[in-house]
Formats: sequence, structure tokens, C-alpha cells
Amino acid sequence: MTRTTQALVVGFLGAVLLRLSLGDGYLRYVTDWMKWPLVATGVVLLGLTLWMLLRPEPEDDDDGHEGHEAHSHKVPAMTWLAILPGVIVFVASPPSLGAYLAERRADDPVAAAPDAEILPLPASDGPVDVEVAEFMWRAGVDDGATIKDRDVRLTGFVSTDEKGNWYVTRIAIACCAADASASRVRVEDYDDAPERDSWVAVTGRWVEGTAPGGKSETAIEASSVEPREAPANTYQ
Repeated sequence: MTRTTQALVVGFLGAVLLRLSLGDGYLRYVTDWMKWPLVATGVVLLGLTLWMLLRPEPEDDDDGHEGHEAHSHKVPAMTWLAILPGVIVFVASPPSLGAYLAERRADDPVAAAPDAEILPLPASDGPVDVEVAEFMWRAGVDDGATIKDRDVRLTGFVSTDEKGNWYVTRIAIACCAADASASRVRVEDYDDAPERDSWVAVTGRWVEGTAPGGKSETAIEASSVEPREAPANTYQ
């Protein structure tokens, strides 16, 4: 592979990283704290590209033959495999993880509640916004004492199961999409299920006796379901 080809491949990958990290696109793949490391990596790759393009060409050897790289013009197949993900991002950026992943990981172990004490919900005349995973933790601690008889609002996307139930769902990542895990709460007393993968805000109360790890899944008795726009960062 010629030096110019090498430089263009490196520069292309750097441009992909900058395009993703300077917008919201990177949030489909990694958590938000990785924005600036990605920006820095993209800048370094572009700087390396300039250095490769501007440095002097190697001189001929003592026998009058040009340097080895002048004879190597074939681009290895691995090079095209390396730039293929970047091409896909530019042409058709894949969507965030959603119902497809959540439905296939429904039987995965539920994340344990944090070691810190779970405090009561704040006093409020209306529903209290609670994360889906937090709602599940609260349902499994002290027989759901902190959410019993409280109006809460859960926001997430819609997933389903083979029995016809539907769920308000969120996906969490620790570092990147490869370690994604799903949390979901079954919605009861609301038969008109929204479109799969659409975002909703479900207001209601915890169904007593339902909790992660028990005989039934964590459930909420819905009093209202409102459509929502998907957030820029769809992961928790």
C-alpha cells in the first residue's frame, strides 16, 4: 500500500470520529463522557495524516532501486474492512439500540439496587419522574415501600413480548453499546399499546407484589400514556 493510501485511510477514520463526536451521533455507540477522548483521537488521526502526506519521500537505495513502498500499490483487503464501518456511518447511520435488543435480553439478570440507602420519593402534588431502572430497584426493596401508593412517571421506549404485553423500556450502557443492558416495566390497564420503539411517558402507580426476581415482572398500572420525542441520548 502506498503512503498516500495509508494517509487517506487514517484521515478518513479521523474524519468519521470528528463527525460523530462533534454532533450527537457518538451517543448511539458510547456513553457521553467519551465525547472529548473521541474528539482528541480524531484530531490526532488527522494530524498524522498531514504528517504522512508532507514528509519527504524515501530516497533510492545504493543499487538505484526505489524504496520498498514504491513497489507496493495493492490495497490489502483488510484496509477496506477497516474503512467499511466509517462508510456505513456516512451513508446510513445505524439507529440507537431499542426494542429488538430489549426483547432478546428480557431474561437477563436485573441490575442490583445500589448499596446506598434508597431515599423516599420527594413530596409532590403530581407524579414524580422516576427512571425505569430506579423504579425496579424501589419495587424490590422493602416490599416497594418507597413507591407504594405514589404517582410516578416513567419515560422510555415501547417494547413487547410474545404474550402481547407491552413495556416502558430503557437501555443502559457502562461504556459502549456492546455492554448494553435493558430495564423494562410492564404497563397494565392500558390495552391500546403505542407503536413499538416509540417513546412514551407512562404515568401511574406500582402494582403491588410485582418486583424483579419475583413471580411476576415489575408492573405499573397506567393512568395515562403520552407520546414523547426520543432524547438525544437514548441510553441511561
